[in-house]
Amino acid sequence: MADSKPSTIAIPLCIPQHEALALAQMCKRFGYDDAERFANRHDGGKERDAILDGTSTLAHALAVAGFAPR
Repeated sequence: MADSKPSTIAIPLCIPQHEALALAQMCKRFGYDDAERFANRHDGGKERDAILDGTSTLAHALAVAGFAPR
């Protein structure tokens, strides 16, 4: 069976501005090696890729809200 596109969910999040900025900075600095370190090592990289995609999605949402560090 071919992989279908996963469904999405909305996650409402209300946090102080200083936390939003800190998360944006974390997303900016979080990279492949970090995701690989936290992910399941026995799934062919699926979890690593999902972590990277999720971090990118979070960074984009923070940027849209006005928290996009240079």
